[in-house]
Amino acid sequence: METNFTSVVLKIDIVAINTTKTLKLSKKMSVREVCRIVWEVPGAARGEFEQSGLLKSENGVWFDMSKSLEELHLQDGDCLEYRSKMRLIRVRTLEDSIRIISVDDSHTVLEVTKTVCERIGLLNSDEYSFTLDDGKRDGDSPLKRKLPYQERVWLESERTLREQGVTETMEITLRKKYFFSDGRVDITDLVQLNLIYVQSRNTILDGTLPCTKDEAIQLAALQCYIHYGKYDGSNLAPGCLTLTDFIPKQYTSVRDIESLMYKEYRMLWDIDELEAKYRYIQLCSSLPTFGTTLFLVQERRAGKKDTSCLLGVGRDNIVRLDVKRKNILSTWPLSTIRRWIYYTDSFSLDFGQYSKNMYTAKTSEGEIISDFLSCYVNIVSRSHNKLNDLASTDVIQDVEDNVYETVPLLGALAASWRKYD
Repeated sequence: METNFTSVVLKIDIVAINTTKTLKLSKKMSVREVCRIVWEVPGAARGEFEQSGLLKSENGVWFDMSKSLEELHLQDGDCLEYRSKMRLIRVRTLEDSIRIISVDDSHTVLEVTKTVCERIGLLNSDEYSFTLDDGKRDGDSPLKRKLPYQERVWLESERTLREQGVTETMEITLRKKYFFSDGRVDITDLVQLNLIYVQSRNTILDGTLPCTKDEAIQLAALQCYIHYGKYDGSNLAPGCLTLTDFIPKQYTSVRDIESLMYKEYRMLWDIDELEAKYRYIQLCSSLPTFGTTLFLVQERRAGKKDTSCLLGVGRDNIVRLDVKRKNILSTWPLSTIRRWIYYTDSFSLDFGQYSKNMYTAKTSEGEIISDFLSCYVNIVSRSHNKLNDLASTDVIQDVEDNVYETVPLLGALAASWRKYD
């Protein structure tokens, strides 16, 4: 068969009228010109011209309107879709309400998150993202499947919803992904206050955020106040609560734990619900691993069997935790990290002059760990630049594939790390 170097035959499914057109087009034509041709098909037009576009059917990738068909390397017989870029998405918030929001389907998850946060009145949209809570990663071990935080599969920020298989009928959950500005939670910002309270409460109860017995009692008392109001001796009685709804499971069998919770509850009398939620968040944010995203990794030990460990990435530090007790084994401030490297089966940290030894762990989530680390460092950088009226500068250099190196600015930021609280 003779190849035609100047034209291409494409099958274009016009979604609005459920019709497929076969068009022979010049490869020099831009996507915008092709859209103009399809736009003129009776019934195809929906809304403004710019609100529709072309995408590849099998992968959901929207085409840049300025690109030519030749640049897109399309072949005879390729199937495209012409559809409206505007779609409705179902967004579940952590207090279990569902928001139906219109977004641009050609936008990345990062851009969609910004749109959603603006619609529901949330500031700091760069700290939020979406999860598919019923998703599980391929090849998860039995231990990993038991860990609650591993059930949250974050959508990739630089890809669209459609590219990641999120259809119009699916629900996505809005969560706080990065914990940078929580020291400045505004008690009058009701939307953010409630979302952070619910997410903090869930991490306390499912054991993701470790706390002591005394801290668990204080938090449970605040939760009682939030749910039932001021203690009056008649609204609650011992044995009427399901303790696991208020206290982490590891403390529910502690002797007199419910009585201690009620004793603390009775002491809360001169506050309102908003103040109680604010105190709950403040207490959670004071815990050592608050806002730390945990990953189950395997650590190599010379001549011994690999051991499981939790590697956590947070705003200030990277930490190692014991899997069962979740006590901190090691802490490395971000300012001491010179570079990090990830491969398909490992993740490594290089501390430069701070340590002669690199840290290496076996994990299939090295790229995800790297993304969290990069985002925290660059959030700090942007905040530093904003407060000091500097031009925006990333503090990460992509040295080569999968290798990231911090630049000298990171060391300068370390001295003022806490001043943004």
